[in-house]
Amino acid sequence: MRIPRKLELSLLRTRTLFIFFSLFPFLTTVQEETFWNSSDDDMFPKARIKRLTSSSHSTGYWSFVQPISPSFDESPPTNITTQLGQTVYLNCAVNNLGDKTVSWIRRRDLHLLTVGTETYINEDRFSSAHIEGSQDWPLMIKYPQTTDAGIYECQVSSDPKITFLVQLNIVVPKAEILGPHPMYVKIGSSINLTCVISESPEPPMFVFWYHNKRMVNYDKEGGEISLQKASDDSAISTLYIKNAQPTDSGNYTCGPSNAEATSISVFFLDGENPAAIQRDTSASLSSSNSHHDRCVTFVAIVSWALLR
Repeated sequence: MRIPRKLELSLLRTRTLFIFFSLFPFLTTVQEETFWNSSDDDMFPKARIKRLTSSSHSTGYWSFVQPISPSFDESPPTNITTQLGQTVYLNCAVNNLGDKTVSWIRRRDLHLLTVGTETYINEDRFSSAHIEGSQDWPLMIKYPQTTDAGIYECQVSSDPKITFLVQLNIVVPKAEILGPHPMYVKIGSSINLTCVISESPEPPMFVFWYHNKRMVNYDKEGGEISLQKASDDSAISTLYIKNAQPTDSGNYTCGPSNAEATSISVFFLDGENPAAIQRDTSASLSSSNSHHDRCVTFVAIVSWALLR
């Protein structure tokens, strides 16, 4: 059956309008995009590409305007060793802090130490060493004790909170004079005493040497004294006496500023037999004690006679 001419034209017109209105949003976008790219030779392909990627541009825009969350700079050390009494800084660098705050917490007892630049512990040894405008929020601990060793937490008040952990180690320097104890030397030879200060990340500010109870650091006849760093955690101090004489015998003490003092006894040989000098010393002490006893007895007798 043949379709009437008028009905055929009406169906064709309806189909055309349907196709036009289906493509209208796309054509509108293409027109706007081609307006901004009117200088290009091939406008329609470029407009179509922009239409297809418009959603990605929108997503990128919103991600750009969203605030950037704080994050830690991973460069500061997370394991720090210091010696007893030596001021130490625990560093915590924060990027994009914004209006958030930085706090320090001692993990051992969960004690809040600082918030921002304010201190929240009744010990002035703990404080914030932050410099305005800096991204670093260091915790300063003055005169650290062995009980201060442990883990410390740097926390940022973001949502969710982020934390940066630092392990603090406290070492106690020790001093030791090398060589046999006691030391035996010959008359006219040299005395060379070496004092090693170990577990000392920072070298001592000074080392005092004593001969018996007399300090010899500033004594021209007391010998030559030196102090130098031996490694990352040790230092060496030496006392050198040339052409030693019997008057140089006795007790020598090495007293570093950051460690307990240590001592050594020096004796002179009688020939090649160290026992001889020990016997002579014992005899001398015995004689001295005998003389002391006689003096005490004499004083007692005189006192008794006067009181009669």
